[in-house]
Amino acid sequence: MRHRVAGRRLGRDTNHRKQMRRTLISQLFRYEKIKTTEAKAKAIRSRAEKMITLARNRGDYERLMELAEDGQEETLRSLLTDAQANRLLRLAEAKDTAGLEREAKAIVAHAQRLIARDIPRREDIYRLFHDIAPRYVERPGGYTRIVRLGPRKGDAAEMVMLSLLGEDEQKPKAKAKTRARVRSRE
Repeated sequence: MRHRVAGRRLGRDTNHRKQMRRTLISQLFRYEKIKTTEAKAKAIRSRAEKMITLARNRGDYERLMELAEDGQEETLRSLLTDAQANRLLRLAEAKDTAGLEREAKAIVAHAQRLIARDIPRREDIYRLFHDIAPRYVERPGGYTRIVRLGPRKGDAAEMVMLSLLGEDEQKPKAKAKTRARVRSRE
């Protein structure tokens, strides 16, 4: 039994699996959609969403400065670690604008370094922080969609399209689907 064992092995050794995940996530951020097997898509989906959340929360130093200057402690604590939030709030309270800007930029740089551990190309990191993450500032999660494409010729592996949601796309409401099913039964 695999109790408390995270991740999927995907029939590969550790190094191959890690490199494959890095490549797939990098391609997802580069092209905003990739065609792959269902198992691979499910294996990288959660990590990609966590990266987007990190970039969304800690990727804009101007937003962090603004929140600190406005004294929005609760919001800062939800986006950052307690130590980071404390430093920003202390600098904002002391009216140290230069120090506040330096600290906010350090938080952004740290987030970029965390992402750079898994994404090798700088262009993809830039795209994540400047194009993709700002798109989801108001969205609490669920940035990707998996659409089934059917079995692949040759080995009949279930193929899917893993894509990032657009700015205007919302998750379908579960109640609407339930009502539609009830109506179709009548």
